[in-house]
Amino acid sequence: MTAERFFGGVDDRIGYLSATLEYVSRHEPPEKQLVKWITEYTPAESVGTVRRNISFLASIDLLDENNTGYETTNKGEAFWSQGEPLVMYEGLETEVDGFRTIARSIPQGYRTVEKVQERLRKAFPDYDLPEGVVTKHLDWLVSLDLVDVQNSRYSIPIEDGNFENGSLYSRWFLHDVLKGERYKGISTPSDHPLIFLFTGESGDDYGYKDVFKEDGTFWYTGEGTTGDMTMDNGNKAIRDHRKNGKSIHLFEDTDMPWIVQYVGEFTYLEYEEKQMDDENGDSRMGFRFHLRPVDDSNLTLTDELSNSLSDEAMFERAEKSSSSGPIEPKQQTSSGHRYPGSEEVRRYALRVADGVCQGCKNNAPFTDKSGEPYLEVHHIEPRSSGGADAPSNVIALCANCHRRVHSGKDGAQFNEKLKERAEQHYKRFAPNK
Repeated sequence: MTAERFFGGVDDRIGYLSATLEYVSRHEPPEKQLVKWITEYTPAESVGTVRRNISFLASIDLLDENNTGYETTNKGEAFWSQGEPLVMYEGLETEVDGFRTIARSIPQGYRTVEKVQERLRKAFPDYDLPEGVVTKHLDWLVSLDLVDVQNSRYSIPIEDGNFENGSLYSRWFLHDVLKGERYKGISTPSDHPLIFLFTGESGDDYGYKDVFKEDGTFWYTGEGTTGDMTMDNGNKAIRDHRKNGKSIHLFEDTDMPWIVQYVGEFTYLEYEEKQMDDENGDSRMGFRFHLRPVDDSNLTLTDELSNSLSDEAMFERAEKSSSSGPIEPKQQTSSGHRYPGSEEVRRYALRVADGVCQGCKNNAPFTDKSGEPYLEVHHIEPRSSGGADAPSNVIALCANCHRRVHSGKDGAQFNEKLKERAEQHYKRFAPNK
C-alpha cells in the first residue's frame, strides 16, 4: 500500500520525475545506466531507494521494461512531452490502495492526516498504516495539484463541482471524488446535482457525432450504442435537468489517457429524434440534444470541437476573445519573448488559411502530430509593440515565410503585403469595419 515519494519533496518531485521520464524516452537505458543517471541528476539518497522508485514507476504504468532496458509508456510520454503529470493518477489509484478512499474521504470531512489515517484504517483493517504511509499518499495528491493543503488541513478544489473553463482533469479523479459512471458518455453522480457529458473522437466508433451549430448551440448525441435510443437513464437526466435541479457540464477527451478538458456549463433546450447508425453500422432511431452554453463568452473549446464551428462562428469567437494594448511576455525563449494569446484568434487564422501559407501561397510543408497542416500564426504588428491579438492582426504562414518576415532583408516590405492579405480576410467577415 506504499506510494514511493520520489525525489525532490512535494514541490520539486514532478520536475525531477519529468526529467527522468524524458531521459528514459530519449535513451531507453538499461537499469544500471538509469540508476546512475538518477543518482547523478536527482537528490537520490541511495541506489536501493532509486531501484525502489524505478519499480514504483513501472508499477503505476509510467515506465515499461523491455529486453534491453526501460522505455516510457504512453502515460510516461504524455507526462514529460506534454507536461501533464495528471496522467499518472490512474496508475496511483489502481495500483496503490487508498487513493480512491482519500479522494472520497476529504470532502466528507476527513481533512487532517490523523482523520484520513482514521478513515483508511477503517477501509483497510488488515494493513499497518503508520502516519508516514498516509502522508506519502497525500503528498502525491498535493504534488499533482489535485488536493490543496492549508494549515495542515486538506481540501479538493472540485469537491463542490466547481470547474475552470479550459482546465484539464483526470477522469479517474473526477469520478473518485464526485462519483458517477466512469465509462459512460453521460455520467450522473448520485450525491451531487451534476450531470457530466463527455465528447470526443472515440464517440464516432459508436455512432455518436457531437457538433456546434452556427447559432451557438451544441448538439449532443444521446446514450445507447445499439438499437433505438430510449428516454431513460442519462438521456432522461439531460432532458429533465432543470426540473431535477441539476447542472450540465461538458468535457472533451484529449489525446492523453483519461485526461479531459472542461468546455463549460450548458442548459437543455430541446431534443430531436433522428435516424443514425449505431456502433455496428445498423440504422436506428437516436436522440440529438440541443444544448446552449450558460456563458458563451467564457466557453472554452478544444481544436476538435472548434472544427465543427462555421467560419462565421469561429470569427465571432475570435473577435470576442481579442485583446490589445501593452502586454507582459509569458516567457523568454531562445528567439525572444513569447506572449500569451487567444486560442480562438489562433484558430481563426489557421481556418482562414485552410492549410495554405498566406505568404508564399504554397501548401503547408508538412503535417503536425495531429495530422493537421503545420502553419505558424504571425502578428502583423508585433505584440511587443502593442499589436492586438485579434483577427485583423493575424495571418498564418509557413515557417520559412515567418522567418523571412522577421529576419529577411525584405522583411518590412513583405510584412506590408501580409497586412493587405490579413485585411482582405478580415473584410470578408466584417465588411463594414
